[in-house]
Amino acid sequence: MHYHTFLTRRYLRRRWAPWAATLAVALGVFSLISVLAVMEGFKLEMRERIRGSLSHLVVKGGPMQGLVGEDQILEAARAQPGVAAASPYVESLALYKVTRLDHCLLRGIDPVQESAVSDIDLYLLSDEEIDQLLADPYRLLPDDRSANTPEKVKEIFSLKRRRQILRWRLGGNQGEGFAEESPPHGLVVGIETLRSGRLAMGDIVQLSSYSPITLEPCNGKFIVVGAFQSGVYEQDQRWAYSDLRALQEVLDLWDEDAQDMRISGVSVRLDDYSSADNARTQLDRELSRRMELPATDPAAIPRRPKEVLTWENQRENLLQAVEIEKRIIAAMMLLIVAFAAAMIFLILMLLVIEKHRDLGVLRALGASRTGVILLVLRQGMILSITGAILGLLAGWLLVENINQIHDMIFNMTGLRLFPPDIYYLDRIPAFLRWQDVILVCVPTLVFGFLGSFLPALWAGRRDPIRALHHE
Repeated sequence: MHYHTFLTRRYLRRRWAPWAATLAVALGVFSLISVLAVMEGFKLEMRERIRGSLSHLVVKGGPMQGLVGEDQILEAARAQPGVAAASPYVESLALYKVTRLDHCLLRGIDPVQESAVSDIDLYLLSDEEIDQLLADPYRLLPDDRSANTPEKVKEIFSLKRRRQILRWRLGGNQGEGFAEESPPHGLVVGIETLRSGRLAMGDIVQLSSYSPITLEPCNGKFIVVGAFQSGVYEQDQRWAYSDLRALQEVLDLWDEDAQDMRISGVSVRLDDYSSADNARTQLDRELSRRMELPATDPAAIPRRPKEVLTWENQRENLLQAVEIEKRIIAAMMLLIVAFAAAMIFLILMLLVIEKHRDLGVLRALGASRTGVILLVLRQGMILSITGAILGLLAGWLLVENINQIHDMIFNMTGLRLFPPDIYYLDRIPAFLRWQDVILVCVPTLVFGFLGSFLPALWAGRRDPIRALHHE
């Protein structure tokens, strides 16, 4: 069937209309590849930043009961295979008022132990970095920034640091009601809290919450001694850290029945997160076993409602929302590919109608019905495959150079297509997966095949005698 190659080449060389369909296919593939790569990059970047603020696993108590038996819980967690570190925490919503009334999620932590389970040692800022970030609202920390040592993290919450900040805050004025020897508890806030003017370094803040034990309002004085930048806007605006023991005292978390301080939970870091489900099951089983032991057993943990979650479980709704959004966008962008397939269908239908007599001549000269079908089908698939290849190549080039292109547009127009203050990213994240390439190519070729097969089938079923008499 050498006539297939000759006729296909002749038709595609002399007509420009078929290449319009190829251009439409290329545009659809290009759009899909670009959008899916940016969405995947954004998802991976967001997952990494959220995970840095949370531990691999967390043992959470009920919102009212909390957990007691901190030492026993930590011992049980650290004894599990694959567990690298564990750290207690207390968590509570709180109101504060300095320049205006606002709220925050207040987390009490042990600075040294928390550094081993989360990336707070990487997120804490020095005084120089705070000044730099406040001076530039779009500035983010460099990716290769080294983490603080646990001793440095502890120093941020230390009495010495609080005295230093209070001395600077007072400036020789003792009218604040605090002496340098007895400063308020330390408070580390997100950089966006400082950027928005809600709080400032050295501010003395009254935090108001409630005690889950007495259900009575409780207030505490705190002084802003530092800031962090996690890269997640909501956390950098709403989260605040204080010392665990100080917050337990403020919230009055002493449990008379257990004769111990309550905690909200325990954060756990694993050696290998891929085994998180197995580690979660084993830890939950061990804690349940210890809660069944007699109270006289040194390993016993007082019975309280609890759950063991991975960090993905804690942010499941957010992660699912991003994944669903990616799928919806992909489905909508596939409409472009379907439109391109419709163009191929129309062009081939016009070809069959226009070349009706020529197809009859081919049949009369000995071409089989299958040969005619393959002739038309081949032309349609060449258009589809060429468009898919061009679209893939253009999409890959855009993904590889997307930030350079964005910078060029910004330099020429002053327009930021990806504003850092909205997306909280200084660069556009893009990651092209081979799964996404398959997701784009397979529907494109299927649509192209369907758009080519129907005209080809119609051409093959034409009566050659009637075609020869066609005017």
